[in-house]
Formats: sequence, C-alpha cells, structure tokens
Amino acid sequence: MSTPPSGTVTFLFTDIEGSTKLAQQHPDAMPILLARHNQILHEVIEAHNGYVFQIVGDSFSAAFHSASDALHAALNAQRNLQNESWTPAPIKVRMGIHTGAAQINDDQQYSGYTTLASTQRIMSAGHGGQILLSGATRELVRDRLPENTKLLDAGEKRLKDLLRPEHLYQLNILELPSTFPPLKTLDAFLNNLPTQLTSFIGRENEIAEVKQELEAHRLITLTGSGGTGKTRLSLQVAADLLEKFNHGVWFVELAPLTDSDLISQTILSTIGVQEQPGKTPLEVLKEYLHEKQTLIVLDNCEHLVSASAKVANTLLNAAPKLKILASSREALGVKGEMSYPVPSLSLPDMKHLPVIEQLSQYEAVRLFLDRALLVAPHFVVDKENAPHIAQICHRLDGIPLAIELAVARIKMLSVEQISKRLDDRFRLLTGGARTALPRQQTLRALIDWSYDILSENERLLLRRLSVFAGGWTLEAAEEVCVGQNDILSYDVLDLLTQLVNKSLVVVMEGSQSGETRYRMLETIRQYAREKLLEAGGGEIIRQRHLAYFVRLAEQAKPELHRPNQAFWLNKLDDELDNLRVSLEWALSGDGKDGLQIITSTARFWFLHSTSKEVENWLRQLLQRYDKPDSLRAKSLAIQSQCVVSNGNLDEARLLAEQSLQLARMLKDKKAEASSLLNLGQVVTAQGNRELGYPLVQESLALYQDLKDTIGQANATGWLINNANNNDMERSKVLAWDMLRLYRELGDLNRVAGYLTTLAQQTIWAGDLSPYVAGWLEEARLIFDQLGSKSGKSSALEQFGMLSFWRGDYEQARTFIEEGITLHEQSGPSLNELWLHIRLAYVILHQGETAQAQSMFKNIIRQFLEKNNVIGFVYAIEGLASLHVNQGQSERAVRLFAWTDAMRNQMGDHRPPVEQNSVERDLAVIHSKMDDIEFIKLSAEGQAMTVEQAIALALEE
Repeated sequence: MSTPPSGTVTFLFTDIEGSTKLAQQHPDAMPILLARHNQILHEVIEAHNGYVFQIVGDSFSAAFHSASDALHAALNAQRNLQNESWTPAPIKVRMGIHTGAAQINDDQQYSGYTTLASTQRIMSAGHGGQILLSGATRELVRDRLPENTKLLDAGEKRLKDLLRPEHLYQLNILELPSTFPPLKTLDAFLNNLPTQLTSFIGRENEIAEVKQELEAHRLITLTGSGGTGKTRLSLQVAADLLEKFNHGVWFVELAPLTDSDLISQTILSTIGVQEQPGKTPLEVLKEYLHEKQTLIVLDNCEHLVSASAKVANTLLNAAPKLKILASSREALGVKGEMSYPVPSLSLPDMKHLPVIEQLSQYEAVRLFLDRALLVAPHFVVDKENAPHIAQICHRLDGIPLAIELAVARIKMLSVEQISKRLDDRFRLLTGGARTALPRQQTLRALIDWSYDILSENERLLLRRLSVFAGGWTLEAAEEVCVGQNDILSYDVLDLLTQLVNKSLVVVMEGSQSGETRYRMLETIRQYAREKLLEAGGGEIIRQRHLAYFVRLAEQAKPELHRPNQAFWLNKLDDELDNLRVSLEWALSGDGKDGLQIITSTARFWFLHSTSKEVENWLRQLLQRYDKPDSLRAKSLAIQSQCVVSNGNLDEARLLAEQSLQLARMLKDKKAEASSLLNLGQVVTAQGNRELGYPLVQESLALYQDLKDTIGQANATGWLINNANNNDMERSKVLAWDMLRLYRELGDLNRVAGYLTTLAQQTIWAGDLSPYVAGWLEEARLIFDQLGSKSGKSSALEQFGMLSFWRGDYEQARTFIEEGITLHEQSGPSLNELWLHIRLAYVILHQGETAQAQSMFKNIIRQFLEKNNVIGFVYAIEGLASLHVNQGQSERAVRLFAWTDAMRNQMGDHRPPVEQNSVERDLAVIHSKMDDIEFIKLSAEGQAMTVEQAIALALEE
C-alpha cells in the first residue's frame, strides 16, 4: 500500500504461541518454520491493504485503514496457517485487533501509546489459533462479518496496564478451532491486584530484570527513596507473573500499619484464610502456604522493617514454593534476599537536549506528558515549553511522584512558571490526589516519612551532608560532619551506610577520579538543607566545608604538576560543585579562603577552559579582600590571565601592572615573576613586542633564581611559542629540551603542550611530514586523559592547520570546528576567536568567498574591541588574500603592505609557510601590474594609519 493509515487506525498484532519452547526443541527447523510463517502473514496483510510497520522475532504489528480489512486479514491468515503442513511441530498464532487513535511518524513508526498498548494486551490475552477483537473494533464490523464467521462475546476483562476493563470478542470461524482455554487476563487468576487509575509508563528494563531475578531468588526487595515508583513497579511485575502462581498473587499494603504484630494477620486476611483458635496468624499462614505456589507482594515495609523481615523469613522457610516481592526504603536483611535498587526514570541530558520529537523517549518526560493530558486535555509540547519540561523532570531527579505533583499545577501555572518555582519545591508540590496516602499528597510529606524513621544521629548526619553539592567522599564527610558531642569521625561510615541502606544517599558509580563517592538526590538535599537551617548550626558546618576544600586545594596545587596530575584534575572535576559552593560561602566573609582555593587550583580552572568563571569569582572576592599581601598579588596576576583569555587586553594590562607593583612593594619575588610574565604576554599581544618580550625574559630570570621549575616552564613555553620567526630553529631545540624534561618529570600536561608547540613550529617551517600528526595525536590523547578542553582545542587547531597547508580543506574545517565547539561549551574566549580566523581562511580556500569575507570583517571588529593588534593584522591579511581572488589587486597590495609594516613595527614576522602564501598572492598581483604601480601602491599601504587600514579593510 502507498500511504500508511494515520488518525483512526485499526491494528492487528500477532505472535506465535510458545515460540521460545519451539526454538529450544527444534533449533534447526525453527528458522524455516519462522520464514514460512512470515511469508504467510506478509502476503495476507498486503493483500488486504495492510501496512506491516514492525516485526520483532515472531511478532507482527500491522496497521489498516479499515477494521474490515484487518478482520479479513486475520481470518485468512488463520486459515492459511491452519492449512499449512508444519513439520516437525505446528505453528499456532494468536491475534488481537483494536481500533483507536494513532499517528504515523517520520520514521514510519506509530505514536499513540494507549491504542498500541491496548492492542498488545488484547493479543496477549489469547491463545494460539485465536482471534480477539476489542469492543471498538466489534462496533465497526458487527454488521458486515465475513461469511461463515460469528463473534462470541467473551465479556469484560481486566487487562494489564489498562485503566478500565475491555470488552472482548472472539471471532469463530467455520471449520477452524473455536474452543480455547480461559483468556489470560487478570480475572482468570487468583489475585487482589488493585486496578490502576493511571497508565504505567516505562520501566521495561526494570520489569524484565526483576522478573528474571525472581526466577533465581525467592525474596526480592525493591529499594529506593520515596516516590521512585517501587509500588507501581511491583504491581506491574506481579501482574506479568499471574499465570506462574497457581495459588494466587497477593498484594499486602503495610503502610497503614503501626503495630508490627498485625503483619501476619493482614497477610492472612488479604489471602482470605480464616484464623484458627489456639494458633497465631503466622502459624496459620505457615500451614496454608506450605505446598502452595504463591507470590506475596509486601508493600512499604520500611517502618516495620525488622518485623517484616521476621515474617518473610519464617514464611519462606515454611513454604518452599512461596516467593515474596517486597518494597521498602531499605533491604529487609533476610538471608537469600536480593535487593534491587529502583532507579529514577530516565532523563534527557540538559546540556544536549534532543529535538522535541525525541524527548518522549525519556521515561520522565513521557510520564510528564501522559499526566499533563489528564490534567489539561489540550496540553501540547512545543519548542518554547519543551526545554522547561525537561528542566522540571531533571530538577525533580526523575522521581515519578514528584513529577506527578508538578504536573498537577498545570491548570494554574505554565510549564515555565513551574520550572522557575522549583527552588521552593516543597511549597509548590502539594497537589497530590485526595485519595492517595497522606504521605503521597505532598513532596514534603513523602520525605518526612523517610526522615521520621531515622535515628537521631542518622538525621543529624543527613542534615550536615546537605552542605555538599554534587557528592562527597567518605573522607570529606568524616572531616566536615563530625561534632564534639554527637558524631565522631569513626561513626560516619556506619551512619552513612545506614543512609545508603535507607535510600536517602546514593553510592555514585563512575566518578572521574575512580574514588567512591556519595550523593543525595537534589530533592532530598534541599529537604535536608531546610532541616539543617531549622535545627541551627548550619554556619558552622558550612565553615568546616569551606576549610576542608581550602586544604584540599592546597594539597592539589603541587600535585597538578606531578605524574599523578590526571588523578587530581579528575578529583577536582568531581568536586567542582563543592568548590563553587565553597567560593560562594567565602563571599560571606573576607574572601581570603576563596582566594586561597583559586590560587591553589588555577591550573585546573585554566585546563578546563573556565577562565571566565574564575574571573567572575576573583572580581567578587577581591572586592572583599583588600589586604595588600602576596595572596592579593597572586590573585591579581591570575585575574589578569583570565582577562587575557577572555580578550580584554587593556584591563588585563592594568591588573598585571597592579600585581607587579604590589609584588615589588612586598619584595615577593615569586609574585613579581608571575606578574612580569603576565604583563609581558599582554603587552606583546597589544603589539609592543619590544617591551613585552624583555618582561617575559626578566620573569624567566627571576624564576631561575628562585629555582621554580614550574615558573620557568611557563615563561620558557611562552618565549618558545612567541619567538621571532628568525629564531625558529633555536626555539625548536628549546622545545625538544623541555619535552624531554617533562617526560622525565611525568608532567603530562606540559608534555602534551610541548608536543603541540613542536607541531606548530614544524608546520610554520613548512614541514608537513606525517610525524607531525603523530605528535598531535599523542597530545590530543593526553589532553583527553586530563580532561583539558583548552589543550585539546589547541591540538585540534594545529591538526586543522596541518590539513590546511596540505590542501585538505574539508578535513581542516572538521578539526577547527570541533575545536570551536569545545570552546563554545565554556563560553567565549580569545582562543576561540583565533580558531574562527583559522576557519575563515579554510572557508576562503573552499571557495565560499562571501562567507569568508563576512567572517574576517566580524573578527577584525572583535579584535579591535579587545585591542589585540596581531589578531586584526592576521585577519586583514586574510581579507587581502580574498581580494586577490576577487581581482581587487590595488586594495590587496595596500593591505599586504600595511600588515608588513605593522609586523616589522611589532617584531612579529610571518612564519615561513605563511610568508610563502603571501608571496604567492603578491606574485599573482605583480603579474597583472607594472613595477611602478606596484611600488606606488605598496608605499601608500605602508604609510596608512591603523584607522585608515581598518577603514579600507571593512569597506564594502
């Protein structure tokens, strides 16, 4: 058929009864049987204008424009299957037909969860050879049934996941079997599972895993914090397993109980067994369950955990065929128990949100949308509210109950308003269903339930742990959370273990440093933080937190230059949120502690391309800390570096001069050397190489006197990278020496840095040999290991230039754009601007002249704003080359001549590979222009002021 149906669609779902068993018994024949089965179904469905949109194993899913076509297809399929000579075993197929709303998507799959789920459940209720119809489909075909068929009323049946009973009908076909076992619906099995009023969303993996674990274990306890959906998951698993327990599946709700002695009696009354005189309820249960194949679902055991454990243990020992599926905020602690932590619903990555159409693949978002339509039937997702929906789900940690409470506010608030109000989530999320348990009607009550059953010291530790952001280590908790008269250091491990067991603290997997870390869901953390503020003493704990991270930063400082630097960089990355919280708290005092953290961990921040953030912190902290000491001098120097990275050279120079003045007043040689290095860098970038280069040389001399190898490396590295191109060979020799030194010292960051520098200088010299790519690949791998975005971006830039000068412009563009993307993740910077220049050159050589011209002009304006002379000189050279391609020779000659004059003035000559490129452009011009005209235009260009040259470059 040409167009798949959409809107109101009739679906036919089929599968082979007992296919797994058949495959095990006849492994060689099964592929042949399955192929013939598939052929029969394909032919019949297509003959009746059906559209097969999914085949999974032996299951077919087909869509039809009309219910009549679907019915005829099912009828003829059963006849053909029945008439087939199956060898060595017959193939029996069950079929379900249902009509409802569904839309065909761009990927040719259907959306319309309720309709598709209903069809699946109807089919699953049947037996091999049977065709079942929903009431909706029956109404469409009742007056035009195929010849020799009739409909048998099977009555209303409860199906898994469906909110209301479904009226089912069986299609009886003359000469085909019409007698089948009872339908496999909830009604057919002993159980008391409550009818659910809302649909069950997601959890496919968890359902499969719990069912598999119940095959191997007799007691499974679903654990997790309140609201994670333990009860709904246990009910869903129980419903799926009804047919496996001949003597019933029984749901026992323990939440209302306050007397632990009533547990056995509650189970007894739930199953419907009478009490017996002279025997305890537990004894009666032992006798009754002894030989019975039964599943008991014990829900909400946490407040009666010891008694629940005792009853479960007794019954499991007395009844070998009994299985128990419990839910609790902590495991029962029974021998043989398997604890299954129920995770939050799956969430989208907030940093890389998918397109709207793909958002619903995440369970938390799907739940939000499903419940939103119950509250507001006309609710739609659009590009404006989609990010806010994702934000709500993310900030609520994917906790189902919290999401449902948030959705309840949709009648009164927009999605954006709900998102903004989540900072006060305990006031906002109070709109639960009146029929729900009291602890499920508000978010606060939900967590109160867990908090109230803690011991006093467990509550105390939970409150104190709330000062951590993004997680913590055991060592951090032992230092921050102890008290003189309550929690001792050696108590922390046991108390923390209890909080983990009770699902209030989570053990984090896959920390970057490899250390074991712990965290609270943000909702739990906010609750605990409120309790900390109510109880008092929060300022003391925050001060301990700050002191701990000052010490950690000081410990990290030397390690960031040693062989173990990868571990420490990753550790600081693990603690990034805690560092930010510490800096925030430092602002409530004189700022000194915050400055100590930043000056000790500056290398970490720069390697992670977060100079803009550091600049903001330093600006605030230095406003509070005005003591004229070495700490302030060092902080000013680091702030100057940050401002350079962000491109504001005038402010950077002012800060570097202030730092240098203070260091000299204090006679602090180390701070003086650092300030000289910063000042030299800034002055050179402003176009005054004659002043800047000697400042850096003076810095190097001071570092040598101090025997400060780290400082020497910084100064030497800059001198190598910025050496006059006439000294390129000497610079390369120095770079090789430094590379060997840092390989011996194990300083991976500097090893990668000098590999990148060597590659740059080799490329500049015009040597594009394969070994250059080898250096860059090693550098990139090291930067990846260290998590250094800025370093990786530098390596990518040189990869791009290597490809550019080789003439592989497409590859060059790929490398450079990847480097730009890395910078964009951290905010705008000077290095990103340089990458944009490289990209403009590449685009020019790809023939996209208009785009390249626009980029060059935009870059020139940005470098002018930052007073970065060499930046706009290099960009103007790119425009001059562009004008050569456009045949605007006079303009190109003037601009090239002006850039030559500027480079001579700055002492910053072009590298050979770039000089050769400029000379090729000039040769093209010269071939079309006589010598007199060329010399005249060159003289005019050399005489232009900066303002005149800029005006000429930007002229349309």
